[in-house]
Amino acid sequence: MKGRSQLPGMVEEAMAGKIRLDPFITHRLPLDQINDAFDLMHQGKSIRTVIHFGDN
Repeated sequence: MKGRSQLPGMVEEAMAGKIRLDPFITHRLPLDQINDAFDLMHQGKSIRTVIHFGDN
């Protein structure tokens, strides 16, 4: 990928379902575990962590 020039096309492909993004989400944590999310990031153990609010 060549940064800014290819990013819009990749976004379009992701929105069209041609690129799956879910495999890049390695962790889903509640807000009260946000410090754990930062620890995972600093340790290189996560690609993308999603922080969720509430009971979901």
